[in-house]
Amino acid sequence: MGTHDEGEVSRRRFDVADAAPLLLDARGAVTSWTRRAEELLGYGAAEAVGRGLERLLTEADALRAPEVLERARREGGWAGLLWARREDGRAVPVMARITPAAEPGGVSRWLLLLSEVGEDAPGWNMSRSMLEQMLGGSPIGIAIVDTDLRFVWSNAALARFGGGPPRDRLGLRLADVQPGLDSEAIEAQMRRVLATGETVVGYEHLGHLRSAPHRETAHMMSFTRLDDDRGRPTGVYYTVVDITDRHRARQRLALLDRAGRRIGRTLDIVRTAQELADVTVPGFADAVTVDLLEPVLRGAEPTADGMPAEGVSLRRAGLRTAQWWGDAPDASPVDAGDLLSASAGGGGRLTGSPAVSYPLGSPPARCLVTGRPWRGERAEGPGEAWTRALPSAGGAASVLIVPVRARGAVLGVTTFLRRRGREPFGEDDLALAEDLVSRAAVCVDNARRYTRERAAALVLQRNLLPHRLPEQDAVEASACYRPADELTGLGGDWYDLIPLSAARVALVVGEVPGFGIDAAAAMGRVRTAVRTLAALDLPPEEVLAHLDDLVARMAAEEDPASDGPDGAQAVGAGCLYVVYDPVGGRCVMAAAGHPAPAVVLPDGSVTFVELPQGPPLGAGGMPFEAAEVILPEGSVLALHTDGLLAKGTEGTGGASVAGGTWEATHAGEGGGAGEGGGTGRTADAEKTGHAGEATGAERAADAGGVTATGTGDARGAEHAGRAGEAGKAEMPGEAREAPEAEQTQDAGGAEKATDAGEAGDAGEAWGAGRAWEARGAGRTADAEKAGHAREATEAERAADAEGAETATDADEAEKVGSMGRTASTPAGERERLRRALEHRAASLDLRCQAVIDALVPDRPYDDVALLMARTRRLPPDRVAEWELPADPAAVAEARRTANRRLADWGLEELSFTTELVVSELVTNAIRYAAGPIRLRLIRERALTCEVFDGAATAPHPRHPRATDEGGRGLLLVSQLSRRWGTRFLPEGKVIWSEQPLTDPGV
Repeated sequence: MGTHDEGEVSRRRFDVADAAPLLLDARGAVTSWTRRAEELLGYGAAEAVGRGLERLLTEADALRAPEVLERARREGGWAGLLWARREDGRAVPVMARITPAAEPGGVSRWLLLLSEVGEDAPGWNMSRSMLEQMLGGSPIGIAIVDTDLRFVWSNAALARFGGGPPRDRLGLRLADVQPGLDSEAIEAQMRRVLATGETVVGYEHLGHLRSAPHRETAHMMSFTRLDDDRGRPTGVYYTVVDITDRHRARQRLALLDRAGRRIGRTLDIVRTAQELADVTVPGFADAVTVDLLEPVLRGAEPTADGMPAEGVSLRRAGLRTAQWWGDAPDASPVDAGDLLSASAGGGGRLTGSPAVSYPLGSPPARCLVTGRPWRGERAEGPGEAWTRALPSAGGAASVLIVPVRARGAVLGVTTFLRRRGREPFGEDDLALAEDLVSRAAVCVDNARRYTRERAAALVLQRNLLPHRLPEQDAVEASACYRPADELTGLGGDWYDLIPLSAARVALVVGEVPGFGIDAAAAMGRVRTAVRTLAALDLPPEEVLAHLDDLVARMAAEEDPASDGPDGAQAVGAGCLYVVYDPVGGRCVMAAAGHPAPAVVLPDGSVTFVELPQGPPLGAGGMPFEAAEVILPEGSVLALHTDGLLAKGTEGTGGASVAGGTWEATHAGEGGGAGEGGGTGRTADAEKTGHAGEATGAERAADAGGVTATGTGDARGAEHAGRAGEAGKAEMPGEAREAPEAEQTQDAGGAEKATDAGEAGDAGEAWGAGRAWEARGAGRTADAEKAGHAREATEAERAADAEGAETATDADEAEKVGSMGRTASTPAGERERLRRALEHRAASLDLRCQAVIDALVPDRPYDDVALLMARTRRLPPDRVAEWELPADPAAVAEARRTANRRLADWGLEELSFTTELVVSELVTNAIRYAAGPIRLRLIRERALTCEVFDGAATAPHPRHPRATDEGGRGLLLVSQLSRRWGTRFLPEGKVIWSEQPLTDPGV
């Protein structure tokens, strides 16, 4: 085989300690054999002595043996690689060095040193000096400890970690050399290696070295056991590598990752600032403060008011200190609700966030002005008054102030503090702090923008809903509203309480489909329209009719290409309109695609009004109809939107459940019985003896047919009774009795009949004294058979003097008959509402809130509005009424009568103005109207004067010239009254006037 470069080999060091020596004579024969040579080649001394060198080598290298010996004689020695033959015949690569052994008289022997070389290495083992040079000059700290873990050797690189040069370490333990490290943990690793022989690689350790006592450093250590020739452990060889930079890079990445996950989880400004402080303590700093400009906390644009003259005023939004900071205990996260308390008006007035002020020229003020960070070695010193705003701990070794800057605007400053004994902030820390604060600043600015938008949304919502319910004597009212969109607080549901003339009130609850600002805007338009129509003193069914036309017109006029609020948003809206009169307890209501109200009677029982249901607003279809009921004093009306009973499924987007019920009901069959509230009335009491459900009044009834009763719609609408088979009920055994209660009204003494029984289940009937008055959409009278007169509109009535019934074709009857169904709430939902309403509370406000809490989840599926009203009755002595003849002489008597009643009430101060009002109104009635005239005075929070006459024309005030002799009556009334108006009734009209009782002296 070929040989290696002998010149290169000869220049390498040879470790004699590991070589096998033997002696050769001048001819190259073996003369002396050693034990090491026997271990290397396997020959015993008897076999080896006397052999020539060529007999110890392989065939290829045996031929080289004479040449090698000749070169050794000529050059004084030789070194190179040879292949020796072991006793077992296996070839072994060895490194050979031949040196002459000089003796007196000349060279007679050669010293041959053989050292085995591995099969995978082209060279040979290094010498001790080479190993010491390599280990001693290594940049990695290396040391050897004995079995007692005391240093026996270390290199110079280890001295850079502190603890002195290698000679000073000899015989010492690690705890003696590096007291700032956790020597017990490191020595535990060494003992484990000594015991098991398993090498430990990549053991990381944190601590403070003597070379950098204020700087936490990270090291990676590896441990290997050293054994002697017999395999007994003699010590541990370990290496130390400084990985502080890599460790800090990992820490920075972990901190940034943690900040990304924890900062900005909410849209609350203060909580976001507190999250920044929580993330950075104690890993990055020992104490952190986050100070924001006050306008930022309100959601306004950031401005540093007062900075030019007095410095800058900030609000502390976040604070966190480590438990070792001064004498203060570990500060827990500051609750956002404690730091920021927004006023009910939405202005965001700060009442709990501490104010801090920094003078001009101080580092925080400069950061706010320049938008650049500041780093200092000490936080306290002569004239450093600004540090009084920082957490007190006897001073900090290092301070870092970073402006909270987002989208080009400075929102505040963040101050990081490190205590004495900790490494001061460096450039890397500054870069990390800027990264952290910039991320938090974007979240703070997002929360600021959200706060601004939400504040605007809440202002819009508060202006669209009543700020407070008006004071009046008709009902005690309470309302609760909970939007489904918690972020904006906007929704399409609304409630209202509107004072009307004659001490009456209108109770309104409604909803517009959808959520958010579009639904709120549409709701505002509809609510405004309701209030405007209510001011006209129209009946509930007429208010809904006009409202339905308005919504349809809004949708038709909407520009499809417009980006603004869609006028069609209000289509499908639901509304419940209730008018309550405290004089007699009379309650009239109508619904458009909306659930009917519940009534809690004075004894605590709960019943539900079987209210005829009209179509949702803007949907078109059949006319609206109303129902009347006489409520006992102390009854509680509960008007609610369908979101109150939404459960288990996503909301309907604000769409009315009742509206969906109406559509399903009115698209179905024409037959059925058992539901009250039918509208077409075919009176035939003598034949049947009771009232049940039957076909509409426009359909000719069989002789044996079951008839239903109702009242007339003021719009002259079509009958909406449920169509069924004539002469039999669809549900036997559920025929319902509805005896007629006679009532005497007006001067002519005409009798009007109302239903005395509830048009619902017989088991829910109120009984005597709780009569329902159901106003149907059309009436046909049979006065001779019924024994009393019935009202009906001219458009639907085909009068017959003998009481003949009107009839239309059957198809039209089937079309309108399905309108007789009432809005039905599922039985399970009614039972839930019943149980919630049966619970009593100390006040109506608490009862209203309790119902919301019991039925509405924390995150409602739909907007919820609940209006509860406890009815009151005006005492009889606060109402006075007189019949007046149509004689001009009655005017003086009317004035005297009114004056006497005012004296009885102690309102003499209003006698003069009341005389003028009474005189003008009664005179107008006598002059321009016909039929009976009535005068009524009502003393409530205002003094109401009403004059009824039989005319249907509306009066109009004139603006007379100075020379005109008349025409000043109504103008005088308008000047003397707080408000006045006209209210139309089926039998005529009422002109009314109100005078306040709160003026000085009254």
